[in-house]
Amino acid sequence: MSKHHKNKPNLLLKLSSHQGILFHLAGIAAIIWFLVRVLPRPDRIRYPCQQMSVSVAIGYIAFWSLLWSAIFHGLGLWIRRVKYKTAAIAPVILVAFVLIFSITSNVYAVNKTTDEYPLTPWEPIPNEPIGTPRGVNPGRVVWVWDSDATEENLNGYWWLKQNNNQQVIDQMVSEGIKNLAGAETEDEAWEILFKHFNLVNGNGEKDYQTGEKIAIKLNFNNCYQIFSYFTKDNDRDASPYVVKAILRQLIYYIGVEQKDITLYDASRPIPNWFYRRVLYKEFPASPLIPEFPNIHYEDAYGLMPGREKVKPTPDKIYFADGTGLYRTLPSCVVDADYIINVPLLKRHPIDFGVTFSAKNLFGTWIEPVSAVHEYHRSAFIEGNAAPQTDLLAHDHIGGKTILYIGDGTFPTKIDHRTIGKFEMYPFNNDWTNSLFFSQDPVAIDSVMYDFLHTEGTNPCEGSQNYLHQSAEPNPNTYDPENDGTYLSSSLGVHEHWEKSIDIFSPDRYLGTTGNGIDFVAIGDEHAYPGILITKPKMDYLYINGNEINRIGATVIIGSIQIESRINGVSEEIEKVEFYINDELVASITESPYVFLWSEYQIAMRHMIKVIAYYGEGKTLINELPVWKI
Repeated sequence: MSKHHKNKPNLLLKLSSHQGILFHLAGIAAIIWFLVRVLPRPDRIRYPCQQMSVSVAIGYIAFWSLLWSAIFHGLGLWIRRVKYKTAAIAPVILVAFVLIFSITSNVYAVNKTTDEYPLTPWEPIPNEPIGTPRGVNPGRVVWVWDSDATEENLNGYWWLKQNNNQQVIDQMVSEGIKNLAGAETEDEAWEILFKHFNLVNGNGEKDYQTGEKIAIKLNFNNCYQIFSYFTKDNDRDASPYVVKAILRQLIYYIGVEQKDITLYDASRPIPNWFYRRVLYKEFPASPLIPEFPNIHYEDAYGLMPGREKVKPTPDKIYFADGTGLYRTLPSCVVDADYIINVPLLKRHPIDFGVTFSAKNLFGTWIEPVSAVHEYHRSAFIEGNAAPQTDLLAHDHIGGKTILYIGDGTFPTKIDHRTIGKFEMYPFNNDWTNSLFFSQDPVAIDSVMYDFLHTEGTNPCEGSQNYLHQSAEPNPNTYDPENDGTYLSSSLGVHEHWEKSIDIFSPDRYLGTTGNGIDFVAIGDEHAYPGILITKPKMDYLYINGNEINRIGATVIIGSIQIESRINGVSEEIEKVEFYINDELVASITESPYVFLWSEYQIAMRHMIKVIAYYGEGKTLINELPVWKI
């Protein structure tokens, strides 16, 4: 699958979202609110609520200014080139055009959640591990990266077949399993992982035995209502291609029977778009050939063919929040001999949090998750108990988890649903195309945390408190089985990496000699240097250089400082040239490579291009189409 093939946009994707209507409602409400509140008393403009409403109102006005300007500009050119009879229907075409834009989601803002406290920037202290490494290779986290795992320029939803390379993802899972165990073959690797897991859990040094049950915890956090069975959107949930690759490992290399495997999320429905792409060898296809028809698919409702409703058991998880809060475990968890936890590389909108392995377990009980949210919030304060630690410490949950596989094929950067490309090396403004493997839940979450933080997605310092609690638990605090036995041992090792060391180097963490994370990076052969346009960003609105919000196109109102960054080049940079519509406007010989674009422009489309010159005649080129007013 080519990474440089530019696909045509999917019109159905653009027209399917309700965000366009919300954009109009929010824009109109913001303008009315401003007029009603500020005109009578101008001093109210300083109020935080008015500052927010002004931003929304300006963005809404700018959108319509740009839209009408572009329409009349293009329509004027068209009318001059056509006959009178054709031009006579121009008003009809104009109205239709505006109506289409009024329901098209790709041109509207995707607002960040307002349910966050002010962020205090911080920089983690690297290479100071705490806790005790776990796993057959203690503290090992394998990061597998292959830029061909997904399509750089999406054609439709991220989860469609044309945007995912199943063969590459299958190979990535294979490499991850082998490198985690330190084995040459998949069969040998799985044998090593099972024997170690059973040995440390008091079951003897035994391999997987026929008939033993495996439950796989998936993340469907954005499928929060019954109608989510039918919803098609671009929100980030479990990848059917990563799950399919894991199932192929279990069935074809270990010999697990399909009937002994359960895919589950106890608090969400498993949507049709996911189910069909796992069930069939390929979907869509003709004919449809089932590949995994006998696997159990269990969710909160069990209302669609092939999906079963999770069944409650007498077993509970008791939380250390001090209120006596507990939740009911489903039979697919209680009856399982092993669990595989498949989290996503995601930010979380609550208080600049994160959603990795531990947070993914919030869908492991029957009742709604809302009652645990206040406890989750309190866990952002350093030293407080954390629900993630309760989950990782429970005998039936963390105690049964043989493997953690972090799915970072498509990451989210601002919330738990909106996918976004990473600028940092080696991604160079592409999807992260990554998978993470570990038997140490604290170590794998620490590594995934470092990826998000280094990219600048701003997870706050408090959102790592659960990693501290899990690495060094507070005494006499965590008794998730309510049997009087408190957690007294470490659940894994927590460490932050050293950014100045190459991302593919094992020395980025202290490793086994330093009682830290044993970091194994796979994929450096795919890495290449790149030049990025970091400001303006694709699909964002800017007013006088200030980033306002994410919309469906790059729109600049007023002047802006164009900024670029060079990744992966060790040689001296000779210069960086800036072009507007192929006209050279600046040549910068020293970092930072920036150019102030203040020239007055009629509202129209322009092309920003940057070229970096380095080494012996080498160049890097990047372009970004923008609308400028």
